[in-house]
Amino acid sequence: MQLGPHQLDPFKEDMPILTLAPMAGVSNWVFRLICARLGAQLVGVEFINCRDIGIRSRKSMQMLDFSDAPIYADTGISLLAAQIYGNDIDLIANGAREFERRGAQIVDINFGCSVPKIVAKGCGAAYLRDLDRLYQAVERTVKAVSVPVIVKTRLGWDEEEINILEVVRRCEDAGAQAVAIHARTVVQKYKGQANWHWISRAVEASSLPIIGNGDVLTLDDARLMQRETGCAAVMVGRAALANPWLFSGRSGATLSERIDLALEQLRLMTAYKGERTGVRETRKHLALYFKNLPRASELRRRLLTTASLAELADLLAEWKEPAAEEADLTLSATEAEALAWGGNG
Repeated sequence: MQLGPHQLDPFKEDMPILTLAPMAGVSNWVFRLICARLGAQLVGVEFINCRDIGIRSRKSMQMLDFSDAPIYADTGISLLAAQIYGNDIDLIANGAREFERRGAQIVDINFGCSVPKIVAKGCGAAYLRDLDRLYQAVERTVKAVSVPVIVKTRLGWDEEEINILEVVRRCEDAGAQAVAIHARTVVQKYKGQANWHWISRAVEASSLPIIGNGDVLTLDDARLMQRETGCAAVMVGRAALANPWLFSGRSGATLSERIDLALEQLRLMTAYKGERTGVRETRKHLALYFKNLPRASELRRRLLTTASLAELADLLAEWKEPAAEEADLTLSATEAEALAWGGNG
């Protein structure tokens, strides 16, 4: 898949190009760098409101922390795509310039967020009901930056207003270089089944690379989506929280590997956000990495309640010693599916 000067190739020959979806509260530089190292060919920054750019709050500065950008530029292991949303087209274009200045290799505009309070403010999926405004936002952003601009969107407002083919055409005319399609409507949010048929139709109707998204819980799902739709790449969302090894073409990881990754993630997140917040925010991953632990077990309780990095590191290190003998303990595809949150891959 070609995005401007960048060529993306599958991590392995027998798998599609896999990308990490931008996820609010998840896609910080620690997690996206982990996914890139495991094989994700494009990693998304959690989406950022154009009105927050330039505000010197702790939260906004952390979201704009692209500390990983030089790694991608120097090694080529992945591309960094910073996602922006908002209801002010000028601020979106200005924010895109700031993303580029900070090292983003791709600017991604969000026209797919279905959260009611976001849509009510004219942001995210609200643009799907005003395609002239959508076109203007893309065109102005493309003119504002020298890096490729891509778009993340949905099929349309509801089953009666599916306009994805027109959306893709407008994006192409405005200069976007790819469109990622979450194959659900705005009204669906994350419920029901993703309709991959519309991804197929978008692929047939456009010369742009189409990135498929929706109901991708396992590597087999990703392969099936590409086979059925012809999409250029597959975007993985919540399933990556439980199984970032999916980007390596694996159905899971050994218990020892999970412990090693948990330790690394805890240490990096603590350095990034401080011990209290770093440990707390990493727990969502620990709960999924070690889902097979009985809920009533003392080990699980300590993993999910201990606030001290040192205590957690000691606990995981002690656990790893017997775990080293369990090198064949990997998740099956069925188990990996059970770990995914809500099925909105």
